[in-house]
Amino acid sequence: MDLIKSLHACFLVFLFWPGLGCVPFAQASAPVGCPPEMNSRAGDLLGDARRDWFALSKHQKIFASCDDGELGEGYSDAVANLFAERWDLFGTFVTLAKTDPAFQGWAIRHIDASASDEDLNKIVLHSNTCVDDPSLEKLCKMIRQKAADALVGSARSRQ
Repeated sequence: MDLIKSLHACFLVFLFWPGLGCVPFAQASAPVGCPPEMNSRAGDLLGDARRDWFALSKHQKIFASCDDGELGEGYSDAVANLFAERWDLFGTFVTLAKTDPAFQGWAIRHIDASASDEDLNKIVLHSNTCVDDPSLEKLCKMIRQKAADALVGSARSRQ
């Protein structure tokens, strides 16, 4: 079946992009926005970016095109760590979320089953502390739900 898909992809490439030849489908559709040296640099600098929300936001904007694979997992770890271990910085996250809704969505998407259950449980507990604040209720519920969903995903992956 994979051979058929590969041949089909080669045929489409041949039809629509003459001169390219038969390029494996994975290569034909791979993003080109993050060269290997940029991805490596992003990984090297992520350690410093994990310290607070402003640093992580800046890093994410610079290396947005590299948010995949190992770096994507690093981002997920950084987001989970900030929500779980640095809830005292939540006000900074709220400020960034209000001024940059795309960053808010990005951060919440990075709450996933790659985080430890311990961190995910802490995120659920922390986010429960702000659901009664009308100005934070929606944001806190999104964070709590994403962490709860990640816990379910984590449990399923262990079965």
